[in-house]
Order: sequence, then structure tokens, then C-alpha cells
Amino acid sequence: MYKTLIQLVLLIILILIIFFISNKYFSTENKINIESNSISSNEKNNSFNKNLDKKNIDNEIINLSYEKFDTNGNKYLIKAERGMLDSESPNIIYMNQVEASLIYLNNERLTINSEKAIFDKENFKTIFSNKVKLEYQDQILLSDILEFLIDKNIAIFKDNVKYYNHNLEAFSDIVFINLLTKEIEIKSKNQKKIKVKKKD
Repeated sequence: MYKTLIQLVLLIILILIIFFISNKYFSTENKINIESNSISSNEKNNSFNKNLDKKNIDNEIINLSYEKFDTNGNKYLIKAERGMLDSESPNIIYMNQVEASLIYLNNERLTINSEKAIFDKENFKTIFSNKVKLEYQDQILLSDILEFLIDKNIAIFKDNVKYYNHNLEAFSDIVFINLLTKEIEIKSKNQKKIKVKKKD
């Protein structure tokens, strides 16, 4: 009986020793692993953020300009205070504070201003947006959006279009301009949206 009691006490002591040893060493290892994982995760996040910032900086262009001559010798020039390259479509540039002009052979000039534009540097297609304003001689066109298709010699004004010249005001939702002949065509899906007013 005395021998059994000693064996039981020794067994309990052995279990307690194993418990304390495993608790001390194995739980510490887990903590170390968790901490080291969190550190490497934080380092990865910081590295990713730095790369992202660098990418945005690398993709940004300040005071950019592009020019192109069409088949008739007319010059299309576009400038912007800032531009951002599209990483997935390298031909696309998102522009801010934009000024563009089409200069004809006879030195007549058509100018466009807008707050934003999406420019394709391959075919020079430009979609102007936000406070779009076109001026040509005594004619002014305002709109929310302008699709400027230099390769097709057409400009399409969309949404809240306002046309002014020295004796006429017109309001519509779509206006087409032939860039070669300078003819203006005012259209609308709903004819009621076209309003023409003669100035006094």
C-alpha cells in the first residue's frame, strides 16, 4: 500500500512537471511565432503601401502635352496640368485641368477647356468632362461631356449642351460638329429638349 501511494505521488509530480515544461516552452514558441508573423505581415503591408505610393508617383505626369497633325495638316494640341497613366491600358491618360486646341492651316483656332479628360495617346481620342467649353470665333459651346474624335473629324457634345453665337442661343442634349467644315448639327432624342432663342 505504501509503495502504491509513492507511485501515485510520483505520477502526479511527473504530470505536473510535464504540464509546466510544455506550458513554458510550447506556449512561448507560439507567442514568438505569432509575433514574428505579425511583424512580417506589418512589414509586407508597409512595403505594399510604399510600392503603391511609388506606383502612383511613377504614373503621375506634371505639365504634359501632346500634339498631332491630321491628314489635312491641321494641328491638334492638348495640354494638362496633371496626368495619371492607366497601368492596365498604357495608352490611356487621365488628365486634370485640360486645355486643347485644333489649329487649322489658315491659322484659325478652335479651343477646348475642361476640368478633366480621358486621353488615348495612340489615336488622340479625347473625352472631356466637367465644365467643358469650346470656343471657335464668335461661337461658344458648353456641355458636361465632349467626345473629340480627331481621326474621324467629329466632336460630339453630350448632356446640358448650350450653344451661343452673336445672335443665337440654343439648348439641347446632343450637338455634333464637323471639324473640317465647322458645321454644327443640333440633335436630341426628345425634340422637346431642343430650345433655340434669338438674342435681342
